[in-house]
Amino acid sequence: MPQHEITGNRPSNFSAWHRRELPDWCLMTDGDFFLQVAIDEHICTTAYLELIQVPSVENVTHGSYKIWPSKDALCREIMKHMGIPSFIVYHNSECTDFLIFDFQDSIYRRMSAKQYVNFEILLRRNFICNLEASAKKRE
Repeated sequence: MPQHEITGNRPSNFSAWHRRELPDWCLMTDGDFFLQVAIDEHICTTAYLELIQVPSVENVTHGSYKIWPSKDALCREIMKHMGIPSFIVYHNSECTDFLIFDFQDSIYRRMSAKQYVNFEILLRRNFICNLEASAKKRE
């Protein structure tokens, strides 16, 4: 666990305080985004995304942008305990080129901006379809 903030761009002083005040074995990892959908006035979480902006997605799979072990563990634990898919989303600064790592299948998929939008919509639709199928089984 690094004792110093890596990016130096945290929006609060909590990270620095936490690293200074707690012992090294008290790890902390910030998560990025949970995708959600509203169903009958309930908010349902459909997937977890860890976002990483890169200059280009071209060389990501060649080991130049390895995910931190703590982020890897976070993605896998969310997938296991919440039962939702987890992804790492590498994107360029313009958000025109995406490379998605799927933790369930351990594969990368490259997408344009339009394909990525459809990917997020599909994640939500699949969740709704699975929810409806589960409800029908219970009937």
